Amino acid sequence: MIVAATVAVSVGIGACVVFGYIAVRTELLANMDVQLARQATTLAGIVQHNSTRPKPGKTEGKSGTNNPAADHEYELAYGHRYGDSVGISQFVFASGRIVPAQSPTVVAQGTATTIPLIADDKLVAAGESPDGYRTIALAGGGGATRVYTMHIAGTQEAVMVALPLSGIDTELAQLGVRLGLGALAGIVLAAALGWWVTRTALRPVAQLTEAAERIAREPRELAHRIDIGKRADKDEVGRLAVSFNAMLSAVQDATNKQRQLVADASHELRTPLTSLRMNTEVLDKFDRLDDVDRKRVINSLLTGIDELTGLVADTMELARGEEPEAAVTEVRWDELTRRVVDRASRHWPQVEFAMDLQPCTVRGVTDRLERAVGNLINNAAKFSGGVGVVELKLDRTGPLTTLTVRDHGPGIPESDLPHVFNRFYRSAEMRDRPGSGLGLAIVAQVAESHRGSITAANAVPGPGALFTLRIPS
Repeated sequence: MIVAATVAVSVGIGACVVFGYIAVRTELLANMDVQLARQATTLAGIVQHNSTRPKPGKTEGKSGTNNPAADHEYELAYGHRYGDSVGISQFVFASGRIVPAQSPTVVAQGTATTIPLIADDKLVAAGESPDGYRTIALAGGGGATRVYTMHIAGTQEAVMVALPLSGIDTELAQLGVRLGLGALAGIVLAAALGWWVTRTALRPVAQLTEAAERIAREPRELAHRIDIGKRADKDEVGRLAVSFNAMLSAVQDATNKQRQLVADASHELRTPLTSLRMNTEVLDKFDRLDDVDRKRVINSLLTGIDELTGLVADTMELARGEEPEAAVTEVRWDELTRRVVDRASRHWPQVEFAMDLQPCTVRGVTDRLERAVGNLINNAAKFSGGVGVVELKLDRTGPLTTLTVRDHGPGIPESDLPHVFNRFYRSAEMRDRPGSGLGLAIVAQVAESHRGSITAANAVPGPGALFTLRIPS
């Protein structure tokens, strides 16, 4: 990651250096072009001025051809310079003839330098092509030179001005060295800062990796947490550490509940298994028992098997997590409740079920809702002693659909109310009655998985218990 960050910074710095170099070079060339244009305009103005006044000592017919080239030569012969030009300047005619714009002394010494022509320069002189710039290399090792060719209005002539690029090249070379050294220093500094920042910023990630590896090696190390310090909610890594700690807490809680469920189930299974073992040993003397004892042993075996089956089924129900979304459907809760009451009526023939059920629909898992409603009804019938009235009311209040189940039994001791939905919890007064203590725990789990709630209270006026199950409509 440090290498990737350094490469990215290097590319950025390199792009900035190249852009800066090109921008400076373009600006320097633009300034030179302005200087060339200004010098060419000055020379062209002198030519136009000289063409409108009589030449000194010139007689009629001495230059009767009215030839501009002869005019230039005439001016040179009298030692007149065409402006204070820097570099090389010359005049070119449409015919291709060149007249240097240097003093007669320079021309006489043979040191004047001319700018090589191209076809476009003659067209500019004839006024058939626009003025233009170009870069050339002068013969004799003169180096790169910038040339500007400009047509002189009203003539068949152009002025050409050239300036060497050696000064610009020197400045650009020095600038390139400075930019290169600056870029190199910037890259080194960026690499050092990137290494420091990355190590600092990714320390929680290293802790996450270490925690994950520790848990992979030792699954019991779920109590380990990442030290967040002051980073919580300040950046993505801090939020990741918070989420990881929350995930560990959730996994630890689920694991602890699973272990507790297994421990409680193991404890509760001992009673029916012990009973089955004792009755099985009695069967070894089955031929010595009379009919009444045989019937009692068989009934005890069947009861133990039913109790063991119910306990296993309840434990498996509690071990289930939330159902997948595909299992959730629209459920008519009033119709579901009637089906459950019909089944309960056959099991509790002496209990009267008084129903006040309004038509309402909820989103849920049908079999789990049936299990929850059945547990509430069976619990009410059992604690009513298998007789009396059990009242059921189903209606919709705002965004919730509420089912209340009331019995007319002895009610729930105040000390037991906070614990009735705990797994395997049974009050001291009810331990002589059949049951595993898982029925109401299953109701609580179903309510939670459906984003609902379940509460227990003593009915007012009493006696009796009142259970209220709420599910979002």
